[in-house]
Amino acid sequence: MDTTRDVTLLDNAQVKVRITVPGDEVRREYDAIVKEYCEHAHLKGFRKGKVPVDVMIRKLGSSLGDQTRAQVLEKAVQDAFEHAEHKPFPYANPEVKAEDPVEPGKDWTFEVTYDTYPNVELAAYAGIEVEEPEWQIDDEDIGRELKGVQEQNALFTEKEPAVVAKGDIANIDYVEIEAGAEKPATRRQAFVFEVGTGYNFYRLDDEIVGMEKGETRDVTKVYAAEDENKDLAGRSVSLRVTLNSVKEKRLPELNDELAQDISERFKTLDDLKGDIRAKIEAAVKTTLRSAAINAVLAKVVETSTIPLPKSLIEYQLDTMWHDYVRETRIEEARLVELLQAQGRDPAAMRAEMTPAAEQRAKLQLVIGEISKREQIGVEEGEVEAEIGRLAEARRVEAKALRENLTKNDLLDTLAGNLRLEKLYDHVLAKSVVKKAGTKKVLDILRGA
Repeated sequence: MDTTRDVTLLDNAQVKVRITVPGDEVRREYDAIVKEYCEHAHLKGFRKGKVPVDVMIRKLGSSLGDQTRAQVLEKAVQDAFEHAEHKPFPYANPEVKAEDPVEPGKDWTFEVTYDTYPNVELAAYAGIEVEEPEWQIDDEDIGRELKGVQEQNALFTEKEPAVVAKGDIANIDYVEIEAGAEKPATRRQAFVFEVGTGYNFYRLDDEIVGMEKGETRDVTKVYAAEDENKDLAGRSVSLRVTLNSVKEKRLPELNDELAQDISERFKTLDDLKGDIRAKIEAAVKTTLRSAAINAVLAKVVETSTIPLPKSLIEYQLDTMWHDYVRETRIEEARLVELLQAQGRDPAAMRAEMTPAAEQRAKLQLVIGEISKREQIGVEEGEVEAEIGRLAEARRVEAKALRENLTKNDLLDTLAGNLRLEKLYDHVLAKSVVKKAGTKKVLDILRGA
C-alpha cells in the first residue's frame, strides 16, 4: 500500500509512526469491499451478482465505513512494519490511535506506537573476575545422600494405634475459620505430608502431633511479621483440621541388597557410594559453573546501557506469575480466591515482581546481544550429538527420541539450549576465575 510515514523514536525502545493513507488508496479499498458484496451477497429482489452499487451502499450503511477503516488500517500497519527500519519487538502489542473517520477519496491519517528492538550498549564481558571456593566430598556428604536413598525406598504402613508423631505420613483436610465460620476458598482436602518437615502451607506439624485418626481439631497459628511466607507474615490464622489417616515410615537397611534393588549396575553398597560420589561431584561443578555464569552476566547487565521495552517486562511478569501458579500446584482461579481471602492482591503481587522482571528482561537482552556479536550458532551435527547423548541417558533409541522431539516441536528448543550453553562456555572462557576460601559441599549446593 502506498502510504507516507513519519517516524519518531521514543524512550524505552518505543517507536511512534504517523501514517497517512492517500485518498485514492482509501477509495480503492472502499470500492473493493462494495464490489465483493455486490458479487456475492444475496439480497431480496436481486439475482446474485446483480445488486446495484448504490443499493448495496445504502444497505451496508455505516458498517461499510467501519470495514474500510479496519482493512485500510491492517494493510497500512502491515506495510509500515515490513518496511520499517526499527522492527516491532516480538512481544509488542502495537497501540493504534485513529480518531478520524474514513472517507473514500480523502487522505486518512492515524498513529501507531510499538516497542522495537532496543539498542543495547553492551559493556565489556572479557576479563571479569569471579570467585570460586575450594571443596571436597566427605563421608558426611555421602551419608546424607544415602539417607535420601533410604527415604526414597521406605515402606509406608497404616499405623496402629493411629496417633500422629513426627516422621509419620499424615493425610489431612483443613480450612481457615473466622468467628467459627469456615472460609470455603481456603479448603484443602486429602493433603498428604510428612510430619516434621514443614512441607505444608500453614506449617501445622506441631499442631497435629498427638491427633488420632478421624479427629477434628481447631488450632490457631501466629506468624511473625518477618515470616518467610509473605502470605502468612504478621497474621494470626485459625484452622479446622481433620486427620483422615496416618502411616508410619520404615527405612531399609544400608547393605548390598539395597544397592542391588536400586539398580542392576550396583553389586555392592560401595558401588552405590561410588555412584553417589560421582553425582555429587557433577552437581557441585554444575552449581559452581552456574554461579560463575550468573556473576559474569550480572556484572555485564549492571554496567551496560539497556533500554527496556514495556512489552518485554510484561512478558517476564506473565512468565513469573505462571511459574508461581505452577509451583503452588493449585489451579489459578482457586489460587486467586485463596490469595484474596488472605488479603493478598494478585495485582499488587505483580507490582512487587516488577523489579525482578526488569532484571530478567535486561539479562535476556544482554544474552541476545552477546550471542549476536559472537555469532554463536549450532550445527546440525551438534544437535544430533545431543540427541544421541540424551537417548543414551534415557535408554531409548536416538531415532525414536528425534521423532518425539519433532512431533512435539521441541527440536528448536533443544537447539536453543545448546546455543545458550555454547554462549555460557564462551563467556566463561573470557572470565578470570579466582579461588577464594573453602566451602562445604552442602553449602555450595544450597547456594550459601
